[in-house]
Amino acid sequence: MPKVCLLKEGLKLAELTYSFPFRVSRRFHALAGDSELWKRQYYSRWVRPRARRLARVRRATPQLSRLEYSPKVSTWLDHSHLAREGSNTNWKKQYRLRHNWSKGVCRVTAVELPQSPQPPVLVQFCAGLVFVADSAHGLRVWHADNTNSCLASVPFMNVNAQGPIVPTSLKATYCSQQNVTRIAIGFESGCFSVYNMDIRALRLDLGLTYTSSTDQAITEMALSFPYILMVSQCNVLSLFDIQAANEKSDHNPVKLTEEAYLLATLKAESILAPMSLSVRVAASEIIASIVYSFYHIGCGWSIGVQELHFNKSGQQISSRLATTVDCQYGVIPLRPSSRVPDEQQSLLNSDLYGWSTEPSILHREPPTSISYSHPYLLTSHADNTLTVYLVVSTTRSLHVKGGQRLWGHTTSVAAVQVSDHGKAVSVSSCGDEIRIWELEPLISYFGTQSMLDEKSIQVSPENKQCRGYENFGVLSGVSRCEDNGDRSPSLERSYELDRIRGCVGFDDERVLLLRERNIGNQLLELYDFT
Repeated sequence: MPKVCLLKEGLKLAELTYSFPFRVSRRFHALAGDSELWKRQYYSRWVRPRARRLARVRRATPQLSRLEYSPKVSTWLDHSHLAREGSNTNWKKQYRLRHNWSKGVCRVTAVELPQSPQPPVLVQFCAGLVFVADSAHGLRVWHADNTNSCLASVPFMNVNAQGPIVPTSLKATYCSQQNVTRIAIGFESGCFSVYNMDIRALRLDLGLTYTSSTDQAITEMALSFPYILMVSQCNVLSLFDIQAANEKSDHNPVKLTEEAYLLATLKAESILAPMSLSVRVAASEIIASIVYSFYHIGCGWSIGVQELHFNKSGQQISSRLATTVDCQYGVIPLRPSSRVPDEQQSLLNSDLYGWSTEPSILHREPPTSISYSHPYLLTSHADNTLTVYLVVSTTRSLHVKGGQRLWGHTTSVAAVQVSDHGKAVSVSSCGDEIRIWELEPLISYFGTQSMLDEKSIQVSPENKQCRGYENFGVLSGVSRCEDNGDRSPSLERSYELDRIRGCVGFDDERVLLLRERNIGNQLLELYDFT
């Protein structure tokens, strides 16, 4: 049989073997498990369509050579993490992972968070690790695959604190070059600390503690190391630069490895919750973004985006502001026809090319949550919908384009989170409906009169009946429970009264949710797509 035909038959067999897991003959068993076949199938199913779609966004015709299969994964867009030296990728596993995401197929497990005598309990999910912060236990770390064993823990230390040290904000980011996860924690006293989690050594160390002159709690933070952006309860925005500590400095009894330098401080008149912070580095500039909601008389609740540009020394270069008001009216300028007289054309301009009398997107209530990961801006609402925008930031201007309602939820949407690659996860207020969104295809239709019908995938755990179990596994305690028994009516009613505190995070393999039960305790739900 020719090689080309054998390859095509092998790809079909690999697809059928996964889609319909019946027994295959020994003759084809090795062929169906061939990693190279799964690698080609992965490229054909996921990589090539995305390359074509992005070319359409750029209004360019893709070169055939760029669409042809290449065994070098480093040439694939956004797949550098699979091209590390010395790594042996299981392509059948990678294909299954992407397939499960596209179908919403996963398994769910849940663990109970021990109640803290001094709330709140803050949770973050980053690089496969679960970070939990509370006043009683400090900062603790678990691996998402094994919540029975605490990997590391560090108590909170602040010599200036008179009472309990209460954390109010928690953020984590993974630094791939150092293979270290950075964790920033803001406190009720206005101070903040930075911790470093060594992934290889599984060691958690305190990097620095910054003592603030104010006593206003830190309510929101954003990380892009070495920069930290935060806002306090009194609406003070602060930008810090984290640098290696001076070894000659011995004024602190605890040897710290880093120091925080305040680059800029700004005072906002009013910031209404919910809000979202973002900080990123572009060339020689630091771009701090604040996304907030405000009420507009014409189109109801709208979103404002303010960008603050700083140089590396902290000097503010410029400030830009954009809103979603124009998008909410949804008027797309059309090309004037040369056949229309000037008098009639002026009337058309006032009627068709100006603002319409009624907005196409009207929100009568403030958004329930806001998520911004440049360039994607996503909001959730109590009317069972989401709204997606695209933030366009250039060297000269800032504006928001698009604006499309996303339908699919059957109840109020409590939380949403979006990544910079356009994947988003939304969850209903009771947590009984979780949806996955791929926003990147929508971008090619923004600014045109024909919008792409939004499509979402509802997460359907294979073991969803376990979500009604009574005896949960406790974090770093008893083993996780995956009870398959029937739920009693009382447990069913108890479960329905739970509420979601937010989507803690997601990565390529998992989604982590924080659920607050009606009896007062909290649950971490982990949805595994592997």
